[in-house]
Amino acid sequence: MKDRYHKKANVLGIDVSVMRVDKAVNVSMELMRGKGLPVIYFLSAISSLLCQNNEQSAEYVKSCNLILAGDRHIEMAVHHRQDNGQIPEGIGEFADNYLKRLFSKINREGRSIYMVMEQESYLESMEEYMEESYRNIEVHGNVMRKETKGEADRIVNEINACIPDIVFVCIPAERQMKFMEKHAAMMNTRLCILIESVQPLIRKETEEIPSWVEKLHLEGIYSWFKKEQKIKNTIVGSVFKKKVLNEASEEESEQKPEDSSEENILDVQEENVNTLEKRRQH
Repeated sequence: MKDRYHKKANVLGIDVSVMRVDKAVNVSMELMRGKGLPVIYFLSAISSLLCQNNEQSAEYVKSCNLILAGDRHIEMAVHHRQDNGQIPEGIGEFADNYLKRLFSKINREGRSIYMVMEQESYLESMEEYMEESYRNIEVHGNVMRKETKGEADRIVNEINACIPDIVFVCIPAERQMKFMEKHAAMMNTRLCILIESVQPLIRKETEEIPSWVEKLHLEGIYSWFKKEQKIKNTIVGSVFKKKVLNEASEEESEQKPEDSSEENILDVQEENVNTLEKRRQH
């Protein structure tokens, strides 16, 4: 089924499917209703860099049924390849919009999901969000804190006990790959979606400090943590952009004029995206 998604953009050796959000959701539902255990992978800058340095990780990602853009860095790289640097509206929002439309669809059908999360607070905020917005979805989930067989087995046993339609694996890239490689064959579910984190969507939808943070009077720490995460993402994005530029320069034998160079195009993309984000915040 994977070969049908012929429109792709190669980002640092990984073919990312290029499609509208509604089509991506329809393809996901089609995969869910098919046979076997299909896997959808949302490629982020972090997981892309991981694949660059780890052949086993790259091979796993390439084996997934559908690979989609997981953050704005990948989206910018995809459109840089496809559209000669032109930036469509909504850049950086593909994963969030995908989740909202997918949740709306499975909410209408009364489906069930299981969330594998990294932290208890993430799971709680997700459960609150789903209860408020998608009440017809039966939500299960748990936290996988340790890299142990016993912890992974516990998660698999819980999945098999509730037999959800979709399992969302929302843990760091390297951990989710290892978990799936070892345990996917044991899981009784219709579809797995590897997305690293759904927290950007939750924060965007709620736009407020979680209640558990206020109860513990940790507002200052919470704000600091969000700032630290933004700094980390900026660093990762810079490293990723350099990798993309290096690959592009190796592919082209002729140097382009300075005003339309690869680096200039990506810099303009990033500047425009940052401007749009600032406007949305005000």
